[in-house]
Amino acid sequence: MTGLVKGAPAPLSDRVLRVTQDNPGMFTGPGTNTWVIGSGSGPVFVLDPGEEDDRHFDALAAAVGGRRVEAVLISHLHRDHWPLAPRVARHYGAVILTFSEQPPFTAGRLVDGRRLSVADTTMLALHTPGHASDHFCFLLEEERAVFTADLVMGWSTSIIAPPDGNLNQYMASLERLVELGRDGGIDVLHPGHGESIKPPLERIEEIRRHRRQRTDQALEAIVDGVATIPEMVRRIYSDVDSRLHGPAAFSLRAHLDALVEEGAVRETEPGRYEPGELQRRQGARILRPSR
Repeated sequence: MTGLVKGAPAPLSDRVLRVTQDNPGMFTGPGTNTWVIGSGSGPVFVLDPGEEDDRHFDALAAAVGGRRVEAVLISHLHRDHWPLAPRVARHYGAVILTFSEQPPFTAGRLVDGRRLSVADTTMLALHTPGHASDHFCFLLEEERAVFTADLVMGWSTSIIAPPDGNLNQYMASLERLVELGRDGGIDVLHPGHGESIKPPLERIEEIRRHRRQRTDQALEAIVDGVATIPEMVRRIYSDVDSRLHGPAAFSLRAHLDALVEEGAVRETEPGRYEPGELQRRQGARILRPSR
């Protein structure tokens, strides 16, 4: 692995170049990672071109060099990942591929399980909703590497903001990567923000434990009579910078929605909760969801 260097191509393997955009922030961490994927002088895929910016376009063009761009791939339509895509596609005469049925640009549509191949490089598209309903990861089969976008990051956990974000879907998407890893199908994760992750399954399990802990904390708070999201945020995220309490409230809502789905919690009015029928039947004992 190599450290993050903004604005310059960083070779991570024979097929993978990373170009980190200089757009650090609360949600982007050190910046958005754009990926140029393909070997030698052959054609390449460009994944997540990032935000519209002349310097990043120039850095990406340097990474591509004189090679043909087969397709511009968009992991999902959060704005730190795609706005430069139309410019890149026009410059290289490439198609843009995304899952969205109505993207804000002309594009072909990705479907789960589609294989995209150029020369000796094969990308398997994996629909992994949760962080966003249109979220995709991509498995580079020849290197057993997964480009995880915002599903798995090393620097932070992902924001899951309902209604488009869904915790149960997110946990199922993590499980999909775990299943790939159990079969020896993953050696490394290349996230949308931050450095690459190896070994991969340890980080995925760490995230799953964190999500289960947050769900437990939300349920415990409600059993203790803490009824509203702002109160729960102050209790559960007391060790988190208060500037992040707004995004934390979105993620907490995702955990509460999952608890409501399972019958452990009931929403009595918008943003106000009490133990659900399942919880009341068990008295004081807290039932932790099986996730």
